[in-house]
Amino acid sequence: MSTDREIARRALDLQARGKDVPLLELPGYVRWSSQKLDEGESPALIAHLDAMSMFLLPEDVAGVSEEAFDELLCELRDQVGE
Repeated sequence: MSTDREIARRALDLQARGKDVPLLELPGYVRWSSQKLDEGESPALIAHLDAMSMFLLPEDVAGVSEEAFDELLCELRDQVGE
C-alpha cells in the first residue's frame, strides 16, 4: 500500500515531467484509426479522437495500447449517444 509520501512524490513527478501527447503522436494510433475508418467507423468520431491528447510521462508513451484507443472510442460513442 502506498504511503502519503509516495503518492505525493509520484504526483510531483507527474506534474514536473508529464506532458500532453497528441494521440496522433502515439505509436500505433494512426494505423489503428485508419483501420477503424476502413471498418466503417464514423469519420467525425475519429477526427475528434485525432484532436485529443493524453497527459503522460515520457516513459509511458510507448505503453499506450490499442485497447486504450478502443476505450477512448467507446467513451466518445457513449458521450454522443451512438
